[in-house]
Amino acid sequence: MFAVLLHKNMDPFYQIIASFPTIIFTLLFFFCLIYWVVAALGMIDLDFLDFDFDGDIDVVDSMEAQNSIAGLVLKLGLHGVPLIVSLSILSITGWLLSFYISFYAFSVIPGKLLEFLAGIPILIAAFLGALFLTKICLKPIRKFLSKLEVDETKYIIGQTLVVRSGMVTNTTGQAIMNDGGAGIILNVRTKGELEFKKGDQVVVIEALTGDSIYRVISKAEFEGV
Repeated sequence: MFAVLLHKNMDPFYQIIASFPTIIFTLLFFFCLIYWVVAALGMIDLDFLDFDFDGDIDVVDSMEAQNSIAGLVLKLGLHGVPLIVSLSILSITGWLLSFYISFYAFSVIPGKLLEFLAGIPILIAAFLGALFLTKICLKPIRKFLSKLEVDETKYIIGQTLVVRSGMVTNTTGQAIMNDGGAGIILNVRTKGELEFKKGDQVVVIEALTGDSIYRVISKAEFEGV
């Protein structure tokens, strides 16, 4: 497999993914990949990049939304799921579109300068196409997550979790709930200056509206010890 990747016939492939405009999607893809790895290790939350949309899109103040990254995400239709999920799909679809358009276009365009100039409309076309495909992909994911959130909230409240991340504070943290299998990783927060370290047992006392984040207290406090 690695011999195939290093074969000289792969040179055009590497040239395209490392040149404008495909390199933009290549870098975004690697950013998302690194993010998923770091999140899987429990070093950051999956919602680390997310913004507070203040609930439904219709109640977001239009002037504030237009002047914020959250407003841009809403306008692009990438809301309703963790932002890293939207970016991951966008990077993959954009990378594929940009690669194949560049592959066929550059084969008939002479000179590096003309290729670079042609890269501008290719980038725009690839981004718009990727955005369209991402929106389609997000629809079933968004519906699934909304149903899952309602069902799991009733089940999760009162459950005992074990802190998975290095620390749980009022701004960051993850804990794992034993479901009889691999476990369910949840984004959790404390109240005030309270902190928990990895391995501590905590209990979920409430769901924080619209964020898929749960408030926790120590198991001892919950049991009144």
